[in-house]
Amino acid sequence: MPSRVACTLVLGACVLFTVWAGAQTVSRPGLVQDWAQKHVIFTNGGSPANIAKAQNDPRSWQQWLSRSVYLFDGRRTDDFTDPGRDNWRSLLPPWYRRPRFRTDWAVSLGGSGGMPIGETPAKFTFNATAPLSFPASCNNDFVVFVINASPAAGTQANIVALNNLYTGTASSSCPNGPQSPVTTNLTAPTFMWSYAVGSGQVYFSPVLSLDGKKVAFIESPATGGPVFHVLTWVAGQGTNATTGSVAPGSGGSSVTSLAYTNTAVTGCTASSSTDNNSSPFVDYTNDVAYVGDDNGRLYRIKGVFNGTPTLDYCTTVSSGKRLTSPVYDSVSGKVFVSDGQTVYAFTPGATSFAAAGSVTVAGTANSIVLSPIVDSTNGYVYVFSSHDTGNANSIVSQIPVSMSTHIDAAIGPATSNYILDGDFDNQYFANGPSKGSLYACGTQSGTSTKPALYTLTFAANGQMNTTPAMSNNININSVANPAGACSPLLEYYDGTTDRLFVGVGTSGSTAGANQVTSWNITSRITSATATPTSIAVNEFGGISGMSMDNNSSAYQASSIYFGTLATSTLASCGSNNYCAVKLTQSLLQ
Repeated sequence: MPSRVACTLVLGACVLFTVWAGAQTVSRPGLVQDWAQKHVIFTNGGSPANIAKAQNDPRSWQQWLSRSVYLFDGRRTDDFTDPGRDNWRSLLPPWYRRPRFRTDWAVSLGGSGGMPIGETPAKFTFNATAPLSFPASCNNDFVVFVINASPAAGTQANIVALNNLYTGTASSSCPNGPQSPVTTNLTAPTFMWSYAVGSGQVYFSPVLSLDGKKVAFIESPATGGPVFHVLTWVAGQGTNATTGSVAPGSGGSSVTSLAYTNTAVTGCTASSSTDNNSSPFVDYTNDVAYVGDDNGRLYRIKGVFNGTPTLDYCTTVSSGKRLTSPVYDSVSGKVFVSDGQTVYAFTPGATSFAAAGSVTVAGTANSIVLSPIVDSTNGYVYVFSSHDTGNANSIVSQIPVSMSTHIDAAIGPATSNYILDGDFDNQYFANGPSKGSLYACGTQSGTSTKPALYTLTFAANGQMNTTPAMSNNININSVANPAGACSPLLEYYDGTTDRLFVGVGTSGSTAGANQVTSWNITSRITSATATPTSIAVNEFGGISGMSMDNNSSAYQASSIYFGTLATSTLASCGSNNYCAVKLTQSLLQ
């Protein structure tokens, strides 16, 4: 990252740290990693006007922190102008640098359900700017998992948090600080809290407040429509996901709830519409949330974390259609959402939404499953679809925020499988689209039932090229090339190496075929025969979305988190249980 750009961002971030720290009475910037951080992105470059607008969005400096925390490391021997010269890792002893990619722990979420497909745990890092060797807080860093199971106190939780995360069978930083590679310290995390909230499952990704003290999420009861909850948690309430679960409401914990589809406001009549595909998106600056339902309606909820959640207004986007999660872009001032075929834009005002355009990219209903990804800096919207308008190909579609047109890149034949999110490489974030790449998991040439990896590139003007730079890489699964589909992809840059993580779930019972693979994408992958650098096997049923951890040299403190989509036979997770899993993130752990 060039020093001029870095300094601009650092100064902007420092101002925001002060403002938000004062508002939330925290003394240091924490770091939130959840589904929404991947769906509105900020890069270097862009117009001065866009950069100024972006600096008012807390997610812009949160993303800068997650990509640039290595700049705070006191052991660096170079300057900030050339991250490629960073040689602190070479100072680590040889036993620490050897490649590893393993399951550090897996704990039970119960036998009734786990993290749903495509959904992402929410990770909170207490001190995001500590030196790389000691950023991890065993007590204060935590990860939140939702559970697709009917809740009952003392029987089954539907939302839990784990701390003492930095543990494993070979080494540990918890509970007593950095240790040698062989230790008798903790080998599993602890439940920070475990709650049974309401009476319904939680299907969707949770969203954390910036200080980590509250969690917003959607519960789906059997009757009465979905409920938007804001949970104020208390550590120590609940000891496991099943028999140790408790109901919140005592000892300082609380839940404020809003049955938003059953409330009549401007633009909507009360109904009991369900919600089977839409997580809440929180606009931190205005303390409002956006969420959709299965009847094509888009809702705005005010007073999310700093007041009392109240339905503000709503609008019908596409009557009778199931909406994706919405995404609010603070630079364009628009909310983007899809009904599975068409992408819509709306401008939220004081009392109502105003339509701001739409683009149809798919010829079949429910082709777009996850929400749009908005590149706020460069003014593009991306969706991943199992069908194009002619129903011939799976595609990535790039749409300008003006909603004037779209460019599609084919990523294999059209499919009845889900096509979930891809992710951008560090070059895209550091230098803009023209220098970057977008990785996507589509389908294999000649078959619509098997997954393959694709690399997409961009022209000098930022427009996506319609022909992938790499097509049909089938090495995302090393066992028997079975049928199946990918999880959402996850990229992470540690200051030296850029990595891509790919989860693959299979439809058969081939041993080891449910995998997570790690790819080195520091240089763009263009070969269809390229192979991953590491593989973790036996991730039962495939995996949910992934959240990332610290950029850290402390033992076990640089990892990824996800849930399994099927019950396991792992001893650490218990037979026939869904698992919350931590994998070492890089090859240096």
